[in-house]
Amino acid sequence: MGGLKGLKVVDLTVFAAAPGCARLLGELGATVYKVEREIGDDQRTQGVSWGMKFKTDADDAAFDCGGFNRKWVSLNLKTEKGMEVMMRLLADADVFITSNRTPALRRLGLDYETLHEKYPRLVWAQLRGYGERGEMADEQGFDAITYGARGGVTMSFPNAGEHFEVGNCPVAFGDWNSSNALAVGVLAALWNAERTGVGDKVVTSLYHVSNWGMMSAICAQQQGQPHPKNRAEAPCPTNNSYVTSDGVWFVMCFGNYNKFHRKVFESIGMDSRYWEDPEYNSLEALARNGKNVEVIAEMERIFRQRTWAEWEPLLVERELACERCRTVADVLEDPEAFANDQLRRVQYDDQGYGSDNSYTVTTAPVRLASLGDPVLYRSRPVGYDTREVLEELGFSNTEIDEADAEGAVRCYAGAPMPESVLAPSYGISPANAAEAAEMAAARAAEEASSR
Repeated sequence: MGGLKGLKVVDLTVFAAAPGCARLLGELGATVYKVEREIGDDQRTQGVSWGMKFKTDADDAAFDCGGFNRKWVSLNLKTEKGMEVMMRLLADADVFITSNRTPALRRLGLDYETLHEKYPRLVWAQLRGYGERGEMADEQGFDAITYGARGGVTMSFPNAGEHFEVGNCPVAFGDWNSSNALAVGVLAALWNAERTGVGDKVVTSLYHVSNWGMMSAICAQQQGQPHPKNRAEAPCPTNNSYVTSDGVWFVMCFGNYNKFHRKVFESIGMDSRYWEDPEYNSLEALARNGKNVEVIAEMERIFRQRTWAEWEPLLVERELACERCRTVADVLEDPEAFANDQLRRVQYDDQGYGSDNSYTVTTAPVRLASLGDPVLYRSRPVGYDTREVLEELGFSNTEIDEADAEGAVRCYAGAPMPESVLAPSYGISPANAAEAAEMAAARAAEEASSR
């Protein structure tokens, strides 16, 4: 039993941030029950807004981003039978994750106070927009608005100056980061529940995670460092971005200027006064006299004299901490990302690319030796596992059929899923490959028998 195997998680979430938390737990071994409305999670419609061109009933890579490794249950929680199923799920669960707002949860009887009284050991976790207090407590939160715009992220990344123009953060940038914070809180609460037998309330918000990520900027702003920054006025010249003669941008990262500036300046051919003259050879002096602007201008002049192909071997040879600024397209071709199973090619029949008709997806950013690289199971249609899960909870086929007919639950009745959807995806080193293969074979047999 490695990782979170045996842990049961009920996932009542939508869009990306809180589903990202459930995905992390699932990739670490937990069994995650995704509870959707009869029309499905709103995230099932979002691929086009991300700039993705198409999806099918079987292939939806945008939804899979937060939807790997689930059991798919569709319940109408406004019905008595739908809520009965939900309560049976929660009675046997270890964790409940939600992104619903608190007033809606109270109306359903799924708020922390109500569920804690019924199931004292249950860990209750909520991803919010702003927080539990303040005027915005019960307002909706969105990645681009709450994390990006309100958190100062969107305004801080572009270069300050005459041609400043606000851009857009990558879609769901704050969502995926916030999912990490919620997962940490869930694991802390589980540890305490293991010791005490009492669950806890776990809360994080898009806005708080944005503040956390902007920690250095928030501290520096109070002491006179404005954001957004102008790279021509960076306080530390050796921790800055530069461009080569052929237009390649790169970032140098030597924050300890006092220790490393001479190594940098000698390596790129600057005049010796920049490490001999006390007016230039410490950050304290630059902060006092403003000569950081002069140093940056000289470094910029020198870097613009050669191409990146000429600079890169020199920078590598001298062990100068630099990296070319890569595009997303570059990352998709980066062997380092694939060697570490950060990126993985997964089979998609109707949404794949290239000779093998596969699609590149990201994996959870943590590894346990007991699990190895996670085994990924793609998302399924709305209600795909409803019947199976209700049978596990003790409902008869007659009861399930009646609940389905009444609209209290939704059981999938569409075409059988193609093998590409049902087949697991293995990483380079899956420690549990044999077990995963057995699970996949069992599900495939079940699918075949229902045809």
